[in-house]
Amino acid sequence: MKDLSLMTWKEIVEVNKEKAIAFIVMAPIEEHGLCLPLATDLIEGQAWSKKAMEELEKNHGLDCYFLPSFPIAAASVNEFYGSIHFSMKTTYEVAYEILESIRCMGFRHIVLIASHADPDHQLAVTKAVRKVNRKNNICAIAPMGAIFMGAGLEQPKEIRSMEKEHGNDFHAGWIETSSLLSINKKHVRQDYKDLPDSNISDREMIFKKKQLRAMGKYGHIGFPRLASEELGNLLNKNCVESICEAVVNFYRREGYKKYDDYFLYKILPLHIGFIKVFGRVRRRKVGQ
Repeated sequence: MKDLSLMTWKEIVEVNKEKAIAFIVMAPIEEHGLCLPLATDLIEGQAWSKKAMEELEKNHGLDCYFLPSFPIAAASVNEFYGSIHFSMKTTYEVAYEILESIRCMGFRHIVLIASHADPDHQLAVTKAVRKVNRKNNICAIAPMGAIFMGAGLEQPKEIRSMEKEHGNDFHAGWIETSSLLSINKKHVRQDYKDLPDSNISDREMIFKKKQLRAMGKYGHIGFPRLASEELGNLLNKNCVESICEAVVNFYRREGYKKYDDYFLYKILPLHIGFIKVFGRVRRRKVGQ
């Protein structure tokens, strides 16, 4: 795998675009409770992409390229301290410009890893992918929205059991804490086992005030105390394998549609955030 930003323009011209896969990570700088860093989503996206690229080169003979990650993302809740969010419109426009730039370099297989599950972000990158594909031949895919919604490979039984018992784990809970324990445990503050549970239903997640109330003074929604490196290994392995399946199928242009279909995109009221007056990022000022 090679970093495109460290190559010369002439070296990029000479890349065999037919067998080249270009990876792009877009995720926010965003608070993740008291036990995880602001760059959690970026760290995950980079780790998943790197492992997927290794597998794709080793097992499928593809040549993988990547760019430095873009810390740009939209989110439905912007008020919590430490977060840098962009509007859905800005995120969509930036994502499209990045995709179009990579396409203009001749790349035919572009994979946008939007490693931030918030629907506002997934809607924005999906809109960008659809635009670049509509204006050109199919050249890009953003599989993470579908993977986050369960369209990827079946999770191992240990994860299914945890999700059945503690499924309302939406932000900086056992899922993300386990993921980072697996990627690099140095990123996880060791008092995660002492943090209280913060339980909220998926229906309640629709309402910003209820989200903020659940986050309280801690910033997480879920059960970080239940995290483990072993669970993280399983979660990350499944995610990487799902990304690989999506990329291989997209490269072949067959069987990739389930990864290209973020079903929330069809719900038109969710697109209201693309309208400037409704999609403005509302940041909370904190006294010094």
